[in-house]
Amino acid sequence: MKNKIKLFNNEIEMGLRILIILEKVYPKSFDVEMINYFDYFALHTKDIGGDESLHPALPNRFGELSVKRNLIHNSLKLLIAKGLIEIKYTKDGIEYLASESASPFLDNLIEEYTVNLSKKVEWVYNKFKDSSHDSIKQFVSKNKSQWGSEIPYCTIGLIDE
Repeated sequence: MKNKIKLFNNEIEMGLRILIILEKVYPKSFDVEMINYFDYFALHTKDIGGDESLHPALPNRFGELSVKRNLIHNSLKLLIAKGLIEIKYTKDGIEYLASESASPFLDNLIEEYTVNLSKKVEWVYNKFKDSSHDSIKQFVSKNKSQWGSEIPYCTIGLIDE
């Protein structure tokens, strides 16, 4: 059986979203949990009080947060290998930071989806820039039932795989 090429939700697509997130929040660094939250928020801005979302409001969409961890880890490895992000060791654990190559790389991407995603991430960052990690987790916990949550949600990001 041949390997199937995964067109959506692959390491490259997720990596691009991660890179945009980390570039927009620079010089902040994020752990896997915050990357996961910001990715969800950017794709589903309408869920958090924004305008039209990039991705449709499918039932059970909140479950995306639970199933993306491996994909995020694999995408982070790819971005690190390409020198687009860096690892930052903090007292709270491992975080990731856009490298100096991130902005020049992203400046060359002009596709409509990428430009729209970048605007959404910037909007999300402005909405949450003064929020603590704990307050964002509380926000997610408080609102997850409105986001199509029928999947039990564990605390994502507390234990790295």
